[in-house]
Amino acid sequence: MKRNLSVLFLTFCVCVALSSFARAETRALVVGVSGYPALAEALRLTGPGNDTREFANSIVRLGVPAQNVTVLADGVADLTEGIVAPGPGTKAAILSGLKQMEADSAPGDLVVFYFSGHGSQQPDLDGDEQGNADEIFLPYDVGKWGKEGVENALIDDELRVRIDAILDKGTDFFGVIDACHSATGFRDIPGSDAKSREVSPLDLGVPSFNAPRSRQALVGNTWPATGKRGRAAFFYAAQESEEALEKVPPNGEAGQNFGVFTYHLVKRLNATPNLTYRNLHQAIMSDIKRNTLMATQTPEIEGDLIDEPVLRIGNAPARRQWRAFGGKLQAGQLDGITRGSIVGLYADPADPDDAVISFGLVDEAGATRSVISPTAYPCGEDGNCTPVDEAAFKKARFARLVASAVDLTISLSEPIRIDSDDDHDYAAPLAALREAVATPPLNARVSQKKFGYDIAVGLVDGKLAFASSAGAIDSNGANSAPRLTLPADPTAATAAVSDAIHRIGQAVALQRLGESPNSAADSGLSTLMSVHRAKDHALRDGACSTNREDYEPPQKVDAVPSFGECDIVSVEMKNDGRKPLDVTALLVGSDFSLVPVWPQDGASSRILQSESKTADMLQMAPGALAAADERLIFIAVPGVGRANVVFDNLAQEGLRAAPDDHPTIAAIRERVATALHGTSRATTPARGKVEEEMSISIMPFHVEKGR
Repeated sequence: MKRNLSVLFLTFCVCVALSSFARAETRALVVGVSGYPALAEALRLTGPGNDTREFANSIVRLGVPAQNVTVLADGVADLTEGIVAPGPGTKAAILSGLKQMEADSAPGDLVVFYFSGHGSQQPDLDGDEQGNADEIFLPYDVGKWGKEGVENALIDDELRVRIDAILDKGTDFFGVIDACHSATGFRDIPGSDAKSREVSPLDLGVPSFNAPRSRQALVGNTWPATGKRGRAAFFYAAQESEEALEKVPPNGEAGQNFGVFTYHLVKRLNATPNLTYRNLHQAIMSDIKRNTLMATQTPEIEGDLIDEPVLRIGNAPARRQWRAFGGKLQAGQLDGITRGSIVGLYADPADPDDAVISFGLVDEAGATRSVISPTAYPCGEDGNCTPVDEAAFKKARFARLVASAVDLTISLSEPIRIDSDDDHDYAAPLAALREAVATPPLNARVSQKKFGYDIAVGLVDGKLAFASSAGAIDSNGANSAPRLTLPADPTAATAAVSDAIHRIGQAVALQRLGESPNSAADSGLSTLMSVHRAKDHALRDGACSTNREDYEPPQKVDAVPSFGECDIVSVEMKNDGRKPLDVTALLVGSDFSLVPVWPQDGASSRILQSESKTADMLQMAPGALAAADERLIFIAVPGVGRANVVFDNLAQEGLRAAPDDHPTIAAIRERVATALHGTSRATTPARGKVEEEMSISIMPFHVEKGR
């Protein structure tokens, strides 16, 4: 009897036209391992055969050509006609299949890799893993522990090599892993028909070793970056500390197990296929948490492709949305949510924007969490507002930002002419500055002072220059303070100044969070900076060498270190706290730019308890025209019961210097325009009812002028 999820779920086939990627090819390698003939019978699974059938058939229904789909699985039947199924998922077949995908793919193509089966760990035999363990996936022909590790185990390092080769061709990659990555835990749950997809290393004969619950990114960090690589998105069935389970779905037949994660993935793919990877992941997680299938499994996501449409189907917009329940919102200032902001509320994460059921006003905004209340919105020009719907507000589960109340509270010095003898006319820049700070919304957020200001404003070289009040304009030498060259048109010049102050305000507000007493809670994150000094011959023909032998071994640095051309800055991040931490590192440039520098290549930002991760975060560029004072900011939030958190939304460019680089007036106004809603002037609103755990640490450093 043919049993498809399209029957189990009463889903429907959605016919969707492929978007602008129509000329690009999508290929898929779908692997499911159930039998494991060399392992004990108790370790064998029944779900992967069902998982692979439904995943493969579903992506074909959604537009992937059947002849482009290869299934490696034992115990699989009822595949769509045209799908290639040469045999079980042995190690050689899996690696060969990925190599063939690489050979067949071209820049712009998409490769899909799916694995359903067991996962485990073994000691790191080549010393490349910081956690002292390799994650392994168990193919059909896996054996027991031997001199070279678990026989025929598929090691994460081997997968990473194959994936990197695909990405290096400019091909995108979507990977789905429905298997466990942790080394300990239960296999059978008493009183339940659920079964874990994790095999203890002891069951494979692996000798006892320190096996932390840690997942290594399957996308390797290439140093330095070379060429135009493809992008990747990875779905994992559960977090490192959890079990990936298989279970008989509601109303399913006995013995017809499915992976809990795959069950909801396929259901969502069939019901609402026009989503981004991020929003599909949110929908899957919402379904798992909402239902009683298994409430403790939390799917994970990572990668730099996650805001693109799944399988390149349709034109799904990239939506930033957060969980909301009972007036509490899992987002805050670091997500662009501030007191007075308006959020649209939705019953389901896959709902289109026009399916909003209610609106909420942000009463209190912390760094990562907020408190919202029902509000009448929107309001027409006649002053009449859509009434509050209390019942709908209570049903809401997700929120999207509708109107921002960005708090730019910042004080500027009165403009100072740096050189009294220069012959430039500053009438136009001064007029643009006055007009900008006197016009809503900046007039409620910006003040000018003679003393105690946040930012110094200088008049130099015919331009406006800005610098931190901790130092004077050009304190690091000529041209070290960022300049703002304004367009000739007065209206455009005012808009450009407004945009610049907006960027400055964002950078200042972020640093204030780190200096605020509210960030004093100790998350347990410690950071240690070191530098690989460039040897004299590391700089050749104006470029930094890519050979690590041209750099000194790492050295610990002083409190405020100084770095020269080509020096490589590394940071060790260690979690001594009681909870896993999601860590984001941002570079705050002297031009008020905010650049995410870690995690890299879309990898996970999570650092587990007692775990440390070391990363090369920065390399000093050669030929710097002026010295600069910059800093790294580390934001740490607990990573418990939710997907990996990365605050990459904080990224912004620095102040622009050339008129041709200015965005259009309309774009500037859209970015700067805010809905004030009576927001107070406090940069960091009082905590009030907001309950959160978050810490921000700042590591300043000095960049030397180029030789």
